[in-house]
Amino acid sequence: MSLILYRTLKWLLAPVIFIVMLIRVWRGREDRHLFHERLGQPETPRPFGPLLWVHGASVGEVVSHLPVVQKVREAMPALNILLTTGTATGRKMLERRAPQLPGTGAILIQYAPIDTSGAAEGFFKHWQPTASVFVESDFWPELLARAPKPVLLNGRISNRSWPKYQRFGWFFRPLLKRFVAVLAQSETDAKRLQALGAPHVQVGGNLKYDAQPLPVEDALIEKFTAALQGRPVLVAASTHPGEEERVADLHQQLVATVPDLLTVIVPRHPHRGTQAANAALRATKAVKRRGLGEVPTLGGPRHTEIYIADTLGELGLWYRLATCAIMGGTLAKVGGHNPLEPLKLGLPTVCGPHMFNFMDMVPTLTAQGLLMQEKTDAAVLETLRRWLTDPAAHAAQVAKLHTEMPKFGGSSTLAAAAVLAQLTNS
Repeated sequence: MSLILYRTLKWLLAPVIFIVMLIRVWRGREDRHLFHERLGQPETPRPFGPLLWVHGASVGEVVSHLPVVQKVREAMPALNILLTTGTATGRKMLERRAPQLPGTGAILIQYAPIDTSGAAEGFFKHWQPTASVFVESDFWPELLARAPKPVLLNGRISNRSWPKYQRFGWFFRPLLKRFVAVLAQSETDAKRLQALGAPHVQVGGNLKYDAQPLPVEDALIEKFTAALQGRPVLVAASTHPGEEERVADLHQQLVATVPDLLTVIVPRHPHRGTQAANAALRATKAVKRRGLGEVPTLGGPRHTEIYIADTLGELGLWYRLATCAIMGGTLAKVGGHNPLEPLKLGLPTVCGPHMFNFMDMVPTLTAQGLLMQEKTDAAVLETLRRWLTDPAAHAAQVAKLHTEMPKFGGSSTLAAAAVLAQLTNS
């Protein structure tokens, strides 16, 4: 019944959906050269033999499931694996990391089809997966209705989303019943998923703790290490509109006591490089952009105070070069981004008050003093100043992160076993 209603609404809203997709293509939010994949018209041939389909919405989900995929391939080296995502950044991450997976079977990377009957039908008719894996809560009705042996990994229902799921439980219940296995992030998530009708639910832990560190090219490390000349670096990671101005203001207050400080602002969406640079220019004229091929300079007429890193897939570089970090999306009411990425690299990190997208991990991380969360910009400033001016405090935080963060891992082993069970029983 819920699928019939969903299809009826899509039919009624088809003109609106079509216009929205065109706008996304025009704005560069969709890869126009590969848009046929979004329409369920893949051009890559399907390899012979069993094929596991694994879908992650974007970068966060991709990073989460790759350790599971690696363990599955270690157990079944000849298994063919189809990896899909819905964003360009997610695809870039797959293209970087998938070649490193072990085994001899094919590794295929595609955009997930949009959730229409035609696109979903074309996708499954072509690929004919043996089993399917969804991550967190990105399971669309048309895709889930057709997916063979669907497994949900890292399942979660946030406090913010739970009322919506309860209100529309009649719609979600038939969908969740399709899963043959569900691994929830926590006891709370497990109880909520069970209440909505999901069968075979168990607590699997958070896969994000098992994710590999963000990749980096050694040549870039060498290039920018030489350019920085040992100066302290503050990285503002994955910033959003309205945050660059505030970071630039924090920088201006910090340089009073840290005169050689370089602040690197990494916009969440690289196409916002110009906007981010204009925001920073309100605080200082000493701004350069990675997207223009510029390199930060220490001293002289081209001295750089703020560097806009408006390129894709280089956050791992800046985390490794930084002295400390501030997490974007937390000063503005965006909800934050994955704090494990800097923390697992031993980088002292502070966030603002708006970290609601990661409440599955933030309370634990803050309670143990691994992540600092502050309510005001002034408090953020003092935390950063302490790390930048007190070498002992900075070294102690780095040592704590290197000691404590590895203790959180292990959930990918259980997840891989759940997936392998569906492949070996086929």
